[in-house]
Amino acid sequence: MKRTALLLGVVMLSGLLATPATAAPGPVTAAQRAGGASAAAPLVTTAVAKVKAVPARQSIACPTTVAFSAVVAAKGRGTVRYRWVRGDGSKGAVKSFRVAGRRSVVVKDRQTFDRTASGWQAVEILGRRGLSGKARFSVTCAGPVKVYDVATPLPAEPDRPLVAAADVDVRPASYTGACPTNVVFTATVQVSRTPASVSYQWIDSATGEGRPQTLTFAAGGPRVRQVVLPLSVGSSTGGWKAVHLLGPNGHDSARAAYRVTCRRTPPTGPSPTPSTTPTSTPSTTPTSTPSTTPTSTPSTTPTSTPTTTTTPTQPPAQRPATQITAVTPGDYEGSCAEPVAYQAAGRVTLPAGAAQQVTYWWTLDGTAWQRQSVDFPASAQPRSQEVSAGWSLGSTDTGAHTLALLAEGATATGTRAFTFTCGADPGAADLKLKYVLTSQYKGVCDGSFPLHARALLSTDREAEVRYRFVVDGKPGDTRTELLKPGVQQTISDVWYSRATASGSGVVRLEVLNHNRIVKENPYTWTCVPKNPAPGTVDLVSITTTPYFGDCVEAPYVTAHGAFRAAPGTAITWRWVIDGRPDSEHTATVEAGGLLQVQSAYWHRTTKTGGTVRLEVLNHNKPSAEEPYPVTCKN
Repeated sequence: MKRTALLLGVVMLSGLLATPATAAPGPVTAAQRAGGASAAAPLVTTAVAKVKAVPARQSIACPTTVAFSAVVAAKGRGTVRYRWVRGDGSKGAVKSFRVAGRRSVVVKDRQTFDRTASGWQAVEILGRRGLSGKARFSVTCAGPVKVYDVATPLPAEPDRPLVAAADVDVRPASYTGACPTNVVFTATVQVSRTPASVSYQWIDSATGEGRPQTLTFAAGGPRVRQVVLPLSVGSSTGGWKAVHLLGPNGHDSARAAYRVTCRRTPPTGPSPTPSTTPTSTPSTTPTSTPSTTPTSTPSTTPTSTPTTTTTPTQPPAQRPATQITAVTPGDYEGSCAEPVAYQAAGRVTLPAGAAQQVTYWWTLDGTAWQRQSVDFPASAQPRSQEVSAGWSLGSTDTGAHTLALLAEGATATGTRAFTFTCGADPGAADLKLKYVLTSQYKGVCDGSFPLHARALLSTDREAEVRYRFVVDGKPGDTRTELLKPGVQQTISDVWYSRATASGSGVVRLEVLNHNRIVKENPYTWTCVPKNPAPGTVDLVSITTTPYFGDCVEAPYVTAHGAFRAAPGTAITWRWVIDGRPDSEHTATVEAGGLLQVQSAYWHRTTKTGGTVRLEVLNHNKPSAEEPYPVTCKN
């Protein structure tokens, strides 16, 4: 079984989880897929209303958080499975609720933003075509992102209303190498005074908002506390986590983004035959039973000074019990183009008694992961600790699965069964790539020089597209663009090279969502020596744009050039495209002595390559001519 990620920790990640119905192993019927009911039961009918974002528009210091909610009304008998779909093509975890008759449920999601953004979210009912109405939002970040870490603490204000701030750090933020590996999130929460109590919740890029939790700051104690959330990753994945403070005067954290790229096929998990080491034994009986007496017990008859004092006895260890309280998304049917993130919440309980440490672990289909421990303080009342796990399933994991939460010496073990089915993804847009333009640079290579990539996309529905250009294997920044149906729109990027000798490379466009288009094309640079006597104006470079596209329409290309001259020099130039002179332009060189120019885009109606020439019409009249290739392909 492929498990993309396993998350184990006392800090609970998944929250506000609707408890899914327990599913018996076996095939899923058409009726179950449609509404979650058995084949004999009537289908569940649903309607989604009051879809909204709060606040819908804001101009504020970032990071900031937007809450989404909707009302799902259901009628019938069965299980309703739903998820949030976002305008950028991403989707939340599938959640569910049961209905027997009539029921209305308020469903929620939360997103944090540390940059200006706009878009929408909608609710998708699995088994139904289409989406609900869209909750549109717009976030305008005013000024730089505020980060409240240990190095920039909140000022102490003991006589004013409480202010709290959060920051999240991830180590490592980017990892490439052998898997499995560990990614650790550390949340730093600060308060302006003590004593204080701060409620917070983790926010995850896939699963939305987590379970509310509370941190207590004692009077006179430190104003900073940290919470650690470990993530064990078994195959390539990525995303972000943040912390949302629930009080009225709280500053949310920015997103802590992470990316793991595994360079070899990860192991599918621990060995089917568990070892006898404590880290991998799935047995409910520990390999070495803890003694009920201390490891070094004082003798009742010492060899030196006799005493009649009896040896204190260790209180007997209490036997724990475990319970799984929620699994999200539980039963799943949908797209497996990307791994589907799962979250589980559980509880370990102890009767009243002395302080005790309990070791627990999760198993999926009988395969155990690394053991964890939780500490219980002494108490005259029954005690409990919340625990959590996270993992991912992919296209090879279709079928019935069983999750279990075990503990050493447990009197009861929590289990939960669910099914995982891969199918079509009706929420993804169908993107079409019309063309890609890359750079063909020729000029002086005595410093950094710009290179370009540009692509034209169309879509069958409104979609926020996430994309990046990868230059010679090095990914650029991930960018977003909101596309409208029926309108062809461009996405682009610029990077700089410090090459000192001629060469070539490959630029790859990666669309990271929807139908995930990937196209790879070459780019080149040709270095020429400096002109020893350039005159008043030195034409230092000309960059043409090779075209790679479907050529259904006439190829659409452009060119760039750069002049070097003394600041204040007025330069008049023109482009000559395929032998036809364009209009003249004049500009004055500013401080720095470099003037960069671009031709208008033009159509190549013959759908073949051509030549473009850049001419200076005054001063010493330098010029340069270069070809631009046109490649027609699907």
